[in-house]
Amino acid sequence: MKKAKGFTLIELMIVVAIIGILAAIAIPNFLRYQLRSKFSELKTNVEAIYKSEESLRSSERVLCLKAMTGLYTAFAQTPAGAAGTVSPAKIVWASTDLVAASQLDWQVQGATYGVYAATTAGQPTAPTGMVNTCAAPLGNLGAAVTVSGQSDIDGDGVMSLVAAFVPAINSATGVVATAAPIASQTQGTVAATTQNCAGGTQPSNVGNGQVTNCSADNVF
Repeated sequence: MKKAKGFTLIELMIVVAIIGILAAIAIPNFLRYQLRSKFSELKTNVEAIYKSEESLRSSERVLCLKAMTGLYTAFAQTPAGAAGTVSPAKIVWASTDLVAASQLDWQVQGATYGVYAATTAGQPTAPTGMVNTCAAPLGNLGAAVTVSGQSDIDGDGVMSLVAAFVPAINSATGVVATAAPIASQTQGTVAATTQNCAGGTQPSNVGNGQVTNCSADNVF
């Protein structure tokens, strides 16, 4: 009669312990990977808005009736219904939000983790018969712009902030004529951390139009 073969209790306990160790290492890393993947949305969308702003500035497109051309435009926080909301969940866009984004030729597919805005500086005086601002969700036209995106990806109640700064440069001297404005730092009443961009301003080591992480709350 053959003797039955199998694993001993000690062998099974060793296998379970190894699986537990691997899980303890793998699961946190997987969760961090998920957070980084979600956070990448902010950079992607800020870059897309920046490109739309550059396209607008270099074209002769008239954003609103009698608006000046060759300038950037401010852009109200979008999606608008997310003001004051701090959540790691995706925000479903209303039809009005999609219409607002389309004014910048920015295409969004339904929902985002973040909210986005653009602020301008260097608003020129409008010639007679023209205007230097457009109605919401757009705003003041200007020679400099800062595009920002915010979210609470990790659900810790602290807003993360990503921004792209574009100052106005004197074409003859290469000197900054108008500094890029302060990045939008507040979603509703919740402020974003700005450790990497003190006060929401462009750091000296960040190039014009370069999308950068402005907050310390982005390393998961």
